[in-house]
Amino acid sequence: MKNFITWGLAALSIFGAVLNVKKRRSGFALYTLANMGWIFVDIYYGIYAQAMLFVVFTVLSAWGWIEWGHKR
Repeated sequence: MKNFITWGLAALSIFGAVLNVKKRRSGFALYTLANMGWIFVDIYYGIYAQAMLFVVFTVLSAWGWIEWGHKR
């Protein structure tokens, strides 16, 4: 089950990157969801430094969502 979760999060992250390349705002929403998933996975496995990195990525992707919304 844990492989399914981590592969799913990886796929979600990649799909978010593809959407951002296509200049789609929804890419940030996918990044936010994937990053939150990675935070839980990292905390579960005790990888706290990486969990903190994904906290920062989550904040940045939420910020990107907001900024891209203002530019419409």
